Amino acid sequence: MNTHQLIVPTLDALKQQSSAQLTQLAEDIRQFLICNISATGGHIGANLSVVELTIAIHAVFNSPTDKIIFDTGHQGYTHKILTGRVDNFATLNQYRGMNRFVARNESEHDAIDASHAGTSLSIASGYAKALKLTSPANYVVSMIGDGSLVEGMAFEGLNYCAEDKDNKLIIVINDNEMAIAKSVGGMRNLTSGENWQQNSRAFFEGMGFGYLLVEDGHDIACLLKQLATAKQLARPVIVHVKTEKGKGLACAKDHPYKMHFSMPFDAQTGKGAAATVVGRTYAVVAAEALKQKMATDEDVFAMTPATPYASSMDECLALYPDRALDVGMAEQQAVGMACGLALGGKKPVVCMQTTFMQRAYDQLIHDACYMDLPVTIFGVRAGFSGYDGATHHGIYDIPYLRSFPNMQVMYPVSSDDLTALIEKRLANPQGPMVILYPYEPIPSPEPDAGVVEPCGLSVAAKGSDGYLVCLGNRLAAAYELKALLKVQGKDCGIICVQSIKPFPAARFIELIEHTKHLITLEESVLNGGFGSLILETLADANMSIQVLRSGVNDKFVLPGNKDECSTECDMMPVQIIERLALQWPDYLGVNK
Repeated sequence: MNTHQLIVPTLDALKQQSSAQLTQLAEDIRQFLICNISATGGHIGANLSVVELTIAIHAVFNSPTDKIIFDTGHQGYTHKILTGRVDNFATLNQYRGMNRFVARNESEHDAIDASHAGTSLSIASGYAKALKLTSPANYVVSMIGDGSLVEGMAFEGLNYCAEDKDNKLIIVINDNEMAIAKSVGGMRNLTSGENWQQNSRAFFEGMGFGYLLVEDGHDIACLLKQLATAKQLARPVIVHVKTEKGKGLACAKDHPYKMHFSMPFDAQTGKGAAATVVGRTYAVVAAEALKQKMATDEDVFAMTPATPYASSMDECLALYPDRALDVGMAEQQAVGMACGLALGGKKPVVCMQTTFMQRAYDQLIHDACYMDLPVTIFGVRAGFSGYDGATHHGIYDIPYLRSFPNMQVMYPVSSDDLTALIEKRLANPQGPMVILYPYEPIPSPEPDAGVVEPCGLSVAAKGSDGYLVCLGNRLAAAYELKALLKVQGKDCGIICVQSIKPFPAARFIELIEHTKHLITLEESVLNGGFGSLILETLADANMSIQVLRSGVNDKFVLPGNKDECSTECDMMPVQIIERLALQWPDYLGVNK
C-alpha cells in the first residue's frame, strides 16, 4: 500500500465511524506503516503497538483543543496520519523531512516537541492545570509507555498528577512490557505475572487515580468504551492498555527490540533490519574492547539505560548476565548505581548516548565527581548523530563536562586509540572519566592521526602556516581544509587532541608558540566548547594568536547526516575558507 491508497477520514468523520470501520482503518494504517517504514527506516515497533489506541483517542477526544501528549514521540506515526501528514512519510529520515518524533512546527495537533522519554507526565500536569483555568472544558491525554514510566522524571510527574483531583487529565499507559529492550525492574513486576490486574489497580488507585484497564489494546470497541468512561470521570485517571510491540510485523516477533527502530528492511523476511547505522563504528570497537576486559577482569561491570543496541552491548549482555546490566530507561539510576559499584571496589562502565547522559547531570557532578569515583562513561554519538530529533545530537557535552571538578574527558583520535584508551583506563581506573566517540561508520582507511603522545594529543600533520586543531570526529574535515588551504598557498599543520580534560596545555603551547594563526574544528556548541578551551589556554599563557573557531554557533541543529548538519552550521571546509576570506583577508592574500 502506498500513500495514495490510504484513505484517512477527517477527525470529525472519524468520530462517526463504527467500531468495525475503525478496526478496518487500523489494519489499513498498520499495513501502510509497514510498507513505508520498511522503505525509509524509522521507529516501527512502538508505532505498530499503538495504531488502535491512537485511533480510539482521536475518536473520543477533540484534538487540538484537547491536548494529546506523546511521551518520547516515536509512537506518534498513527497520530501524524490521522492529522493530515500521510504524504509526508516519504520524507522520513531525510534532511528537513518529516520528524521521527512529534513536532509543533509540523502540526497544531502536536502539543509538544518530544524526543526524550519520561517528560510527558510532568508537562501534562502543568498543561492540565493551565487548561483548568483557561479552557475548563478541555482534556489533556498523556500517552506513556511502561518502559518510559520508570524514568525519574516520570515517577515525579506521576506522583504530582494525583495531587490535583479535578484536573481533566487522562494518563494512558501503553504497556507492551518493552522499553527499547525488554522492561526491567519493579514496574515490570507490577504490570506482569500473576495477579497483575489486581496489583496494578491497587497501586494506581492507592496513589489516588481512577483506574481503567484494557487487556487487549488492539480491541477498538473496548478502547472506545474505557476512554469514554475516563472522559466522563473528569479527574486524573489511569487507562492501562496492554499492547503488542511490533504487532502485525512477523519479523518483529523474535527481534530483541521488537523492531523498535530499523534502517530500511525487507518487510516480508526482515532482511536488512538494523537498529543503528550499518558498518564498523566506534560503538562496535568500544564494545569489543569492553568484552575483552570483562573476560579477564571480573571487577569490570557494564551498564546501559535501555539502549544496548546504540552501544553494541548485546553480546556483553549475553555473555556476562551478572555483570552486564540493562537498568531500564533510567540514566540517573545507571550513573548512581555505577557510583555504588565503584564504592564497592568494582570498575563500572556506563554505556549510553550522550544526548541521554545529560539527564544524569546531577549524578555525574554530585556523586561521581564530588566523591572522585572511578566511574567510566562511554559516550556514544558525540557530535552529529543522524536523523533523530534535534535534541539527539551530542553537541552539548563538552561545555558542561569541562566544568566538573575531577572529571576527565577523552575523545579518541582513531579506533586503535579508542581500544588502547579503554585498555589503559580499565586496567587501573582513577577518578571519573567520560570517553566520547562519534556515531557514523569508521572510514576505511581512517585519517592519519599520528602518534598520540602520553600527554593526550598528536601531531597528525606538520606545517609552517599555522595549525588546524581538532578532535577525532573532525580530523577528516581538517585534512580536507588543509588541502584547500594548500591551494591558497598555505601549509597548515594538524593537531588532534585526545585529552580534552586534563588538557595538555604545556605541550600545546610548545607546539604553537611560534604560530600566528589557529583554526579549531569541533562538532560541539562553541559556547564553552573545544574552541573556547583553546582560547582559555592562550589567554592563560598570555599569548596573542589569531583564532577562528568552527563549530555550532548557539543553535539547535536539524536532524541530518554529518555533511548536512555541517553545512547548516557553516562547518564544511569550503565554508571555513569563505569565512577566512572575510575574517583574515591578509592571511589568504585577498588584499595583496
